[in-house]
Amino acid sequence: MIDQDQARKFWTSWVRREIGGNDMIQEAAVSAAVNELLLGHDNQAAANAARDTAHRLSGGVPTPHAAPPQQGGREVVATPVAAAGPAASGHAGAPLACRLCGSTPAANMSIHEHNGRLLWMVHKTNKGPFCRDCGTALLRHHQNSTLFQGWFGLFSFFITPVTLLLNLVAWRKVKALGPPQRDPNVESKLAAPLTPGKPLLRRPGPYVAAVVVAAVAIFLGVKSADTGGCLDSNTELANRKTDLHNTYVRTFNRDSAAIEACTSVDCERAPKLEIVAALKTFNDGLNGVCWPDTYKADAAALVRANSAMADAVTLWAAATTPDEDQSRAQVVTDELARRRAADAVLSRDLGVPAATPAAS
Repeated sequence: MIDQDQARKFWTSWVRREIGGNDMIQEAAVSAAVNELLLGHDNQAAANAARDTAHRLSGGVPTPHAAPPQQGGREVVATPVAAAGPAASGHAGAPLACRLCGSTPAANMSIHEHNGRLLWMVHKTNKGPFCRDCGTALLRHHQNSTLFQGWFGLFSFFITPVTLLLNLVAWRKVKALGPPQRDPNVESKLAAPLTPGKPLLRRPGPYVAAVVVAAVAIFLGVKSADTGGCLDSNTELANRKTDLHNTYVRTFNRDSAAIEACTSVDCERAPKLEIVAALKTFNDGLNGVCWPDTYKADAAALVRANSAMADAVTLWAAATTPDEDQSRAQVVTDELARRRAADAVLSRDLGVPAATPAAS
């Protein structure tokens, strides 16, 4: 009994060197060679089967031989043989037959492969119908190749999981098929179904994918640990804080001008309450940020200062007389100074000053 794994390894190398062709042709040629060995035939029969299979799948183009015959000092040009037509695929009520070996039952499916190449990418698709064994062989081959080579590119890193999920549709169809039955009178590209080959978990692809996913998870975990569980950079945090600050400042400056223009306490009430609302929005934004431990205390201090000022302005807006208004305005001025100081501390620690300086 031959060792199928060793045989496939040897014939994979031989087919790649002596025959070439695309992945599907090479896989089919290797399977044909191994099938011959399993039937008890010798290596010459296996080589002939591999060449014949590649010849059929490549559309009748003659395949090279190790020692081409010579005649009169010149090579004899082989006459191409017409390729066998595809097996019947559901015509006139007939059941679907495998596109490769002609076996039934078969199912329509598309099997995908994606390879990332840093600056570009390669996507391959094999369309059926395929029988159970041919479909399994192709799925294992293309899934392994995708898992092995699919991650190495900016876009490919995200396309690869989609490709793997798309192949699950084909996998379900393959698993639902019964054993392939081949009518010897039906012409097909292969004399027998492809050998499924090693299961996916006995190929390198899944383990390369596991290493890639683990590396990404470790990187994100380390980054998260360094920032107290928050993934935003200092610059991102500073920009978010500055945006919140500037939005508040625009409201404060506009409403302060409106208050200055008022000639009665009642006129001032609406712009004062708008300032209160702007301070609450500022705090909502600050509370929505994931602050690293380094900045948590400063952010909390600014939230408290904003709240204290909002309370003071709310009380100011409730004034009913000019004297009461004047008295409460002084409290707002004191809270404004504290708010400015807390804002400045957080901005300084983040390393990016507020974009809109104002008396806020």
